[in-house]
Amino acid sequence: LQISNEINSDSEKLSQLQKIIHQQQDNLSQQLGNDNNFPVEEQFLKSQISNLLKRQGQMAIKLCQELISHISDHRCNLQWYQNSCYYFTTNEEKTWTNSRKNCIDKNSTLVKIDSLEEKDFLKSQPLPMFSFFWLGLSWDPSGRSWLWEDGSIPSPSLFSTKELAQINGSRGCAYFQKGNIYISCCSAEISWICEKTAALVKIEDLD
Repeated sequence: LQISNEINSDSEKLSQLQKIIHQQQDNLSQQLGNDNNFPVEEQFLKSQISNLLKRQGQMAIKLCQELISHISDHRCNLQWYQNSCYYFTTNEEKTWTNSRKNCIDKNSTLVKIDSLEEKDFLKSQPLPMFSFFWLGLSWDPSGRSWLWEDGSIPSPSLFSTKELAQINGSRGCAYFQKGNIYISCCSAEISWICEKTAALVKIEDLD
C-alpha cells in the first residue's frame, strides 16, 4: 500500500511536471512565432512609411503647382513635367552664357533632357513657330566631349541619327527647335529654357 501510494503520488507529480513542460513549450513556441513575425511586421511598416512619404511628396509637388499657377505673372511660360518646373523665355534673347546666368539667378539651370519622354514634352509645348531655345548642353574643350551642366554625358539614345551627326561633328552650344536639337555658336542670341527640380513644401511655408 505504501509503495502504491508513492507510485500514485509520483504519477501526480509527473503529470503536473508534464503539464508545466507543455505549458512552457507552448509559451516558447508562441514567443518564437512572434519573433518570426517581427521581420514581416517591420517590413510591412517600412513599406507603409515609404508609401506615405511618396504620397506626401506627390501632394507637396501638386501644391507647388497650384501655388505657381495662381501667383505667377508668367503662367503661359511656366510648365510642369514629372518633378520639374520649366520656364520658357519667349520675349527675350541672350547668349548661351547669359542665358545660363539668368537661370542661375532663378535658382535653376538651363534645361537638361533626360529621356525621350521629356524631349516629347518640350516639343509639345505651344510655342511660337520660329522659336529657338538654349539647352544646358555645351562642348567641353578640356574633356573634348559634350556635357550637360551637371557634368554628365548626354545619352546617344536621346538623339536621332541626324542630331548625333551634328553633335559629333560640331563644337559650340546646343539649342532646341521644333523637337530637334541643333548646334550653334554660343555667342548667338536666342531664347532659353530654365529647369528647376520641384522641392517639397515645408510646413512653415504654409502659414
